Amino acid sequence: MEPSMPMWLIIQLVSIASMPAAYDMARDRGRSTTAWLNMALIFRPLALLALLILGKRNSEAVRTAP
Repeated sequence: MEPSMPMWLIIQLVSIASMPAAYDMARDRGRSTTAWLNMALIFRPLALLALLILGKRNSEAVRTAP
């Protein structure tokens, strides 16, 4: 029996959905939204995993940078 929706379509939908999710996660974590949107375009849901691992940006380190 064949599934009702092809697997390639599911993969594409998840990949497309990861882009706005990466944008929102990057904004909430104080990271570059454009860079992470591009990362999601290239690496798809793996970019979300990377954002989860990185966590929030340390604001103190940003203030002390020259």
